[in-house]
Amino acid sequence: MWFSMILWIKKHYFQFQIMLLVIFKPTVLFDKINQLKWYKGTLHQWVDDQKFSIQSTVLEVGCASGALTAYIAESGCIPTGVDSSKRMVELAKSNNEDVNFLVENALDLTFKDESFDAIIAASLLNIVSDKDKVVSELYRTCKKGGVISTLVPSAKFKDENLLALQTSVGETGFSIAAMQAWHNRAPKMKENDILLLFTKAGLTKIRTKSYLQGMVISVSATKPY
Repeated sequence: MWFSMILWIKKHYFQFQIMLLVIFKPTVLFDKINQLKWYKGTLHQWVDDQKFSIQSTVLEVGCASGALTAYIAESGCIPTGVDSSKRMVELAKSNNEDVNFLVENALDLTFKDESFDAIIAASLLNIVSDKDKVVSELYRTCKKGGVISTLVPSAKFKDENLLALQTSVGETGFSIAAMQAWHNRAPKMKENDILLLFTKAGLTKIRTKSYLQGMVISVSATKPY
């Protein structure tokens, strides 16, 4: 009996740890996830695929602990990271003193029209209640000719796809448990629903790409002149 209990605890330890962090220390959880190799690598590849020009002004909406915003700064762009969580913004500022971070509501950004050359949002559009309003705000604050890109968990990715992905990344412990939790808990979106949102907003040159063997998808588009 005790042996079986020990095995159960070992198997579910990291899932239990993640559950406790979600309840009591979500800031710590998001910071830990942003450091995971598979998660960080995906975000970096997504940003690299946008091919932002040097000195471009880039707004990241939903920046969490600011790790990706800092990566954008390292690439030679001029980023601003915003998040609705004051604690997240405080953490982002403490981690990256030379990057601009602000507390902002994605539904009502305080920036002037056409303030940024590019705007990105990871794991944001899938969790907000008024998706049309958020896309409208991204559109409003993006310069004409600028790029808007979102990254979200894909509704096409199923349970049977997860094991193959976990095996391919070759990680264990907290990292794999976090991937499992993200798959099970994060709201997902259909590619066509995002395409419709972008089209309704007036965006053009819409293109899509999948990452992590289809676990997440990006939709990028251009604001016309």
